[in-house]
Amino acid sequence: MRFLWLLLPLALLAKEITLQFLESKPRGLAKDYYIWRFLDQKITPKEAQRALELTQRVNYKILRRYILKSQNPHLTKIVRCLGTPSYKLLQVDAECAALGVSGSKLLRLSPTQKKELFAKLAPFPKVRKKYGPFWSSDPYKASTSNPHQFLRIFFLSGKKNRAKFFNRPLSKSFIAKLTKSKSFPRFVRYCLSERLERPIKSLLRFRANKLDAQSSFFLAIEAIKRGLPHAALAFLQNSEKKSYYQSHKDRANLWLYRLTHKKKYLDKVLHSWDLNLYVLLAYEWAHTPFTNYFVPKLKGRTSIDLSDPFVAERLRRNLPPKNLVAYRNTQSLYALVLEKESNFHRHPFILPYTPYLADQPISQKALIHALARQESRFVPGSISRSFALGPLQFMPFLAKHTAKKLGISHFDLDWMFKESIAVGFAKDHIRYLQSRLHHPLLIAYAYNGGIGYVKKRVVPLFTKYDPLLAMELVNYPETKEYGKKVLANYIIYRKILGQPIALTPLLKRLAPLSRRLYGKR
Repeated sequence: MRFLWLLLPLALLAKEITLQFLESKPRGLAKDYYIWRFLDQKITPKEAQRALELTQRVNYKILRRYILKSQNPHLTKIVRCLGTPSYKLLQVDAECAALGVSGSKLLRLSPTQKKELFAKLAPFPKVRKKYGPFWSSDPYKASTSNPHQFLRIFFLSGKKNRAKFFNRPLSKSFIAKLTKSKSFPRFVRYCLSERLERPIKSLLRFRANKLDAQSSFFLAIEAIKRGLPHAALAFLQNSEKKSYYQSHKDRANLWLYRLTHKKKYLDKVLHSWDLNLYVLLAYEWAHTPFTNYFVPKLKGRTSIDLSDPFVAERLRRNLPPKNLVAYRNTQSLYALVLEKESNFHRHPFILPYTPYLADQPISQKALIHALARQESRFVPGSISRSFALGPLQFMPFLAKHTAKKLGISHFDLDWMFKESIAVGFAKDHIRYLQSRLHHPLLIAYAYNGGIGYVKKRVVPLFTKYDPLLAMELVNYPETKEYGKKVLANYIIYRKILGQPIALTPLLKRLAPLSRRLYGKR
């Protein structure tokens, strides 16, 4: 009940969503979010159909609710057929089998069953062609004649089948053909994360200068992990040369410095215009304070309501002149405008949540600001493609769970667009994560990828590897990069708030902490 006094004024905002409301709004993520909510109300199939027509992007969340409301037997059949298990593909009709078949399901069938299913799908030649190599007893051998098809079959096979059929050596000539595909970096990442030992060894022997920047870096880290620093150097040099993003150049140069101790690599990072984790480490190792950040000076208040998702979406799409948003309640937009004006060479750090965090220690203030900066850049009306809501991007299920936990009745998801509510919920959720993980980097990983994933997949890495190497080995790309960015934000906010903390010793705390959390290995 402790946050109820904050919510009472918002009770008037909770209202039923109507078709008229949806039709009056522009297409976009904000409208899709309200369509998703509309489809959860008591509506007719005709109203559900009209709502679907208004969407910008029909995602799974919207489609699922639409199908439930449409009462369309054809759509119901599609959903049922998509979920048909492999052993039932021969029992359903041909149309249902065509909808339900997949590469991983085919690989579970015996040769006789495959032959029978192939005949059954005669009315659907495109489906039979799509899964061509899967009809074979050896999809690897059946797909190597065509590199594009090989990659498509590799990805469609599923983890267990990749380990069973694709853990084989690759010739240099075949790898050269694979590198021409845009999917090649993904292929390398899958091989590494799924420990496909034979393809990994083939890739490590391939010429670094023929690879793209990302694949080169992935393989450099793998070489370092295997105790092959000299092999890693060529991959890192190629990654630095070919990287488009400054942070990726900084990443490669910092690792080159770490392996060679040559000052030229450290100097390159020190001259970076970016302000990322690698730059912060370089400044720390050079015993030089970092200064490429600022806290914008702000005026009074203006009338722009950024807690309205439609307003926030419109203004983020077309950033206004800075004189219109240099105010306290539009400071998030002001920071974005200033950053864009500098071509992202200057880095504003704002502190909009100070009033809501007066009772918190500086470490907590820094962490919540670090998370919000990465989640939404502090724009209150933010909505993600998965319908994470507000400045701290709470998923609807977590928002509802937190509201129930705090004893809040008649909770409305739109309350997450209010900073006071979002910060209050975040304080509660972070307290829960801190009680189990104890370190800002692990908390950041869990905030993005979930505590179960972190305990199972991330914490063990820090019991086995050097912290910087462990950070590069996190297998889910979004969570891996998210953690680095939040940790960099955290270090900067600690400095702004007058309680600086060194990054290197903070990272070193991860190894003993991880052993305590996970147990000795």
